[in-house]
Amino acid sequence: MKYKVHFLVGATLFSFQAFGQGTTLPATNRDSNMVKQLFFAGLREKMSENYVVASTNFNKIVGLDPNNHAAYFELANANLRLDKLSDAEQNIKQAIKINANNVWYWRLLGEVYKRNNKMPELVEVFNSLIRIEPENDAYYFDKANAQFLSNQVDAAKKTYNEIQAKFGESKELLVAKRRLESNGSATDSDIVKLLEGNQADVKNYLYAAGLLLQKGNDAEALKVLTKAQQLEPNNFEVNLALADIYRRQKNDEAAFSALKMAFESSEMPLTEKVKIIAALFSKLNQPVVAKNVTELSKTVAEKNPTDAKALALYGDVLYQQNKLNEALVQYQAALKLNEQVYIVWEQVINIQTLLGHYDEAVKVGDEALTIYPNQASLYYYMAYALFKTGKYDTALSNLKTSLQLDVENKSLQAQIYALQGDIFINQNNFAQAKTAFEKAISIEPDNYLIMNNYAYYLALRNDDLSKAAKYAETAANAMPNNASIIDTYAFILFKQQKYDLAKTWIEKALQNNSSKNGVYLERYGDILFMKGEKEAAVIQWQKAKDAGNGSEVLNKKINEKKYFK
Repeated sequence: MKYKVHFLVGATLFSFQAFGQGTTLPATNRDSNMVKQLFFAGLREKMSENYVVASTNFNKIVGLDPNNHAAYFELANANLRLDKLSDAEQNIKQAIKINANNVWYWRLLGEVYKRNNKMPELVEVFNSLIRIEPENDAYYFDKANAQFLSNQVDAAKKTYNEIQAKFGESKELLVAKRRLESNGSATDSDIVKLLEGNQADVKNYLYAAGLLLQKGNDAEALKVLTKAQQLEPNNFEVNLALADIYRRQKNDEAAFSALKMAFESSEMPLTEKVKIIAALFSKLNQPVVAKNVTELSKTVAEKNPTDAKALALYGDVLYQQNKLNEALVQYQAALKLNEQVYIVWEQVINIQTLLGHYDEAVKVGDEALTIYPNQASLYYYMAYALFKTGKYDTALSNLKTSLQLDVENKSLQAQIYALQGDIFINQNNFAQAKTAFEKAISIEPDNYLIMNNYAYYLALRNDDLSKAAKYAETAANAMPNNASIIDTYAFILFKQQKYDLAKTWIEKALQNNSSKNGVYLERYGDILFMKGEKEAAVIQWQKAKDAGNGSEVLNKKINEKKYFK
């Protein structure tokens, strides 16, 4: 029984584990790009625990590429989380049919069988795992335990004899044999009793706990695992199982304590640690979780300094907490170890852009393009950095290439046209800018940020204020807690001389802005002045100045107690 984690979650992990498993891609570049986009989308949804949407994406992949065993694996994971055990079993069996030598596929099938309490079938899973990794003694013990729990006592004895012949005598083997000799057969109701006394062994405790959890008996499962921990305090599987139970009980402190003990074990595979940390991304907004996950991921990175996957994971954790400079260090170190991971390149460019290091972003983008010349999103990121450095024509050329490379990703297309609009505005080409923004909104009509930006540009030029108001109102109603979007609507209402309504919306903007924003306060003063509340207007203008807004126009408003454009 393992700590329940999300396999292959997190954008960065995708390239390391999904396509790293020998995925067969479709013949055409178009389908190949679509598969990649769907895979990223599926992983993002799964990280957010949106398993229904995730399974939809993975189903689309297998429709495009019936031989994509990694997609079947992910689909099985999603269905397992949705308790669709029959579908999960069918999916993972299909993955195995395509790639019968992947350990993780067989292990997932084993998890499905455990959930279904299919012990005889579980025995066959361990036979396959032994075929793939014949020197892993754990699989032999697992097989014997599964045989015992399915009342195949003679078969279990034979397996224990095989263990002795292949690996020699051990304390674990002696304990298991004594247990077998003391009991004839096992049923579900007898499992816990069979594990009592000196003959108990950790493997059977783990199986027992799994069956008890399946029946919803968490309290009894916790007792069983506590006994197992007393036998082997440093057994990472036991500690992971305990963490799982504590998590189900919403006891985060105890869960992380058990996780830390598991992570301290050198026997716990790195891949397991990566999956667990990645599964907790969606909870990084919780301070306690963020603190513990950061500690765990830092430990993994420090103990695996030559593993790009470990460094990139630590970078992901830091990035999720907006620790951009620290995340950048980890991503750059990961690329030095392995430059064949596209998403890490993308993250580096993204961070350089967020930090305002546009020239560096362009430099990194050029380097990435030598490795990934057909990535549409890479050309988009490059175009944004070029736009910020004033290289408008080159940026437009990159956007054109991006559109040609990906004709399916509507979200990316909308962003491309919106960026075209920004560039055209800076080139004073307002007609083409309007065309680009309208195209972006038609492609993605629920992208309220693009809608808001377009409305603001229209208002600045006093161009088609009725359309600007329509877009701004739609965006403000859709995102009522976004102060910037609400301010845009208030600004347009002010331009339309609808001062009462403008006052209502600028007050909402101020309510949704935790810090004193000088722009909003100045706008509030402008509206009040136009409503005839001149003294109140001056008070707000002064507040705007105190908040750091030191423009000459604002100072003139305060000094002359009069509105100026």
